[in-house]
Amino acid sequence: MKTSFLSILACILLFSSAIFSNKNLRAVDKRIPFKIYIEQNGIRQTITNNTVLLDKKSFNLVFVLHKPSAVLVNASFDKTTYERALKKEPLSKLPGYEGTGMAEGLFNTDKELFIDDTAPSYWYYDNDKEHRFNKVVKTKDSLVCTREIKQFYILEEKDNIVLPVEKVSKPLYLVFDDYVTDPKTYERTELQREIIKINWK
Repeated sequence: MKTSFLSILACILLFSSAIFSNKNLRAVDKRIPFKIYIEQNGIRQTITNNTVLLDKKSFNLVFVLHKPSAVLVNASFDKTTYERALKKEPLSKLPGYEGTGMAEGLFNTDKELFIDDTAPSYWYYDNDKEHRFNKVVKTKDSLVCTREIKQFYILEEKDNIVLPVEKVSKPLYLVFDDYVTDPKTYERTELQREIIKINWK
């Protein structure tokens, strides 16, 4: 009788675990993707084949989030991470995501974009007092978060460099990512990836 009871209990636990796991998977599947677009001169720019052409002056990176959340952003003048991301190589194989998310100040007061070949920026919105955007507009079902870019902050081994957008001479490669981390194994499950190359007029 005792053996029978333990067998039944084990079945119940396995069944419950499967249900819990499926619920978690369904929760991830139902997560609404973020949207990203670029504005310049007050106009939304056309992105074709992951590429956009901009004037050499300030522009906006605009994210549409459906709840308080975060996006990892790797920006580089080196195309390696972009090209590997385009080939759908896993996040662990992308050089621009080898490092941890870089810490930045709140509200992007310097209106800049960090440039780094080995680490992404961590842009998030938690609430009106805790976010890394210049402007956040709330709609009925989303948060429109705008990051204005007037200069690039290039992270170097010795001295960091501040480069105004007007003086840029190379294409800019952007890889945006959203993922979840398993709290037990710390393994990343990628949920969304967006890539954009900016050419300059």
